[in-house]
Amino acid sequence: MVPERAHKPGDRANRPGAGRSRLFRHPRLAALAFGLVLAGVVLALAEGGLRLAGFGGYAPTFRAAGRLDDGSTLVMTDPGGTASYFFADRPGSGALDPEALVRPKPAGTVRVMWVGESAAKGIPQPRPLRAASFLRAMLADAWPDRRVEVINLGAPAIASYPVLGVMREALEHEPDLVVAYLGNNEYYGAFGVSSVHSAGRSPGLIRALRALHSTAVAQALTRAAGRRAGTGTLMEAMAGRSSLGPDDPARAAAARTLGAFVGDMIDRCRERGVPIVVCTPPCNERDVAPFGEPDLSALAPGERGRLADLMRVAAESVADEPSRAEEAARAALHLHGTHATARFLLGRALLAQGREEEARVELRLAVDLDPMPWRPPAASVAAIRRAAESRGAGLADLESAFRAASPGGVVGWDLMDDHVHPSLKGQDLVARTVMLAMAALPEPVRVEPAAADALADWTGYAQRLGANPFEAYGVATRMERLGRIPLFERSNPALAARNEAIRRRIEGVSPPGVARALAEWAGAAGSRVDQYPASAAAGFALLRLGRPAEAEPLFRFAAASADPYGSWRLEFTHYALASAAQAAGALGPDGAVEAAAAIREGRFLIDSGHSTSGGAELWVGRLHLLRGEAGEAIECLLAARGKLDGKNRVNADDALVRAYAAVGRSVEARAIVEEGLRGPFARDYAAMRGP
Repeated sequence: MVPERAHKPGDRANRPGAGRSRLFRHPRLAALAFGLVLAGVVLALAEGGLRLAGFGGYAPTFRAAGRLDDGSTLVMTDPGGTASYFFADRPGSGALDPEALVRPKPAGTVRVMWVGESAAKGIPQPRPLRAASFLRAMLADAWPDRRVEVINLGAPAIASYPVLGVMREALEHEPDLVVAYLGNNEYYGAFGVSSVHSAGRSPGLIRALRALHSTAVAQALTRAAGRRAGTGTLMEAMAGRSSLGPDDPARAAAARTLGAFVGDMIDRCRERGVPIVVCTPPCNERDVAPFGEPDLSALAPGERGRLADLMRVAAESVADEPSRAEEAARAALHLHGTHATARFLLGRALLAQGREEEARVELRLAVDLDPMPWRPPAASVAAIRRAAESRGAGLADLESAFRAASPGGVVGWDLMDDHVHPSLKGQDLVARTVMLAMAALPEPVRVEPAAADALADWTGYAQRLGANPFEAYGVATRMERLGRIPLFERSNPALAARNEAIRRRIEGVSPPGVARALAEWAGAAGSRVDQYPASAAAGFALLRLGRPAEAEPLFRFAAASADPYGSWRLEFTHYALASAAQAAGALGPDGAVEAAAAIREGRFLIDSGHSTSGGAELWVGRLHLLRGEAGEAIECLLAARGKLDGKNRVNADDALVRAYAAVGRSVEARAIVEEGLRGPFARDYAAMRGP
């Protein structure tokens, strides 16, 4: 047994304070620790208090809107979910279209969640003519015994990380399949590598940045500083602010983060047992020139002048003298081998000479070398393909499909409306390629190859979905506006000119009254293209011309373009049915059933408190009147006129006067007219009084 050692007076254990921790023997270290603890407590208290004040977290992409008559819950998508990924308010950025679904999912329903960016959303095409709508129609043909939903969750100007976030929420709503179409915005979209600086080059830092901005303290500070507002599009904001050299690390980072987040999407779907089809993004290689300007600082002044002369010669002669353009472009590349626009002009010159294989190489290089990569470089496309193939996910190779369907194997205007957004024919090809990829999926979302082979051609589906020249006019108007922004005017002036010619041609072949209405729409209402499409403007003009049979399908298209469970859809449905009734002399049985369904949507808006403007009450009242239900119409129209003013109030009063007359309450009808005769719309009320 070892005897206990006696402590001597000088031993450390006998010194004053020997039992204290090392921290308290160093006052500065103790003060720092105390300060950190105090700061943590203050931050925790501030975070808790600010969360009670409504700060913190993010808006969801899906919100329960209320209970339907059958006891199910109506769920609507919320644009605030995607808008939360932006640090500045920019027109159209993250603008998710409202979509509706019900929980629990009805029996016999196949629900497809369609996620991605603006190309996935389908702009500039209107809602009924987007790839998601084409796919819905094609799957309905392939599965006649099932009800098919394709919920379009595409949102403009977001990169792959926000797409992943939207998809994660979508997995909570009983999807049978996810389709992901992304990859165009990895540089300049929300959470792209050039949008959040160095943080955008690491998947881990991107996630950390998102988490930081979810705190109540960060959000309160952002609001106190004033959220930055943008007056132009994202393309306008980024133009001139960023130019990437061919070896810039951001290029590898964009492909790396894209592959990581696509892989994460696939893994999360697998965890839930939900099949996923991932799309490779096509782009316009033939008819859109590079957007960025190369760095010429390494060239001597004389060489820069020589390069400018060669580029001018190549651009001016590419159409009429392609061999001369080829010579000038090659000389330009001798001076600057990574000049993207020189590669583009060389490719166009080779294509004009019928040298398609050589042209494809040069035009692809032009995309890859573009100092402003608004189109996906080959490395980004390859990252998507690797992620899908390495994890066994479904792959819809849109890039290859678009090239195979293009003259010379180079994608251009035939399938694209601009640099990355598919044309009407391209929307069909997107859906068709996704459907073909579904042949390799398990049940219940497997499509028999024979069913895919039996599909009608693209024009058949476009006509069935309501394609018309006025929507082509709407697309041209939207693309002309895009072509007028400085970035496009400098790099691709043909975009505006091409679409202006389309717009003017349609005006020229339209009846004068319709042409005037379209021109007014383009000048004023065109900014509301998703809610007030060109079809509606043409439909109202045709009604004024006494041509209701022609107006009816246009109003039906307008109703399909509008948000579900919204007053715009109610209005256009009313005018479609009223046009049909006017053309036939009465509302038919099918029309009465359709009106009743629209009334139920409107009643939901009213009863659940979602109607604050009076619009739902107005159109529900007019639909009741169309069905001959004057008593029910009066109730709604009285509620509407208390909320409406201006022409909308006149509209409600006109219907109310007719409803009162239908039930013999002429005194009340006259009172409304007399009141209106004393106001600014006396002429309208005089017309209600009749001859």
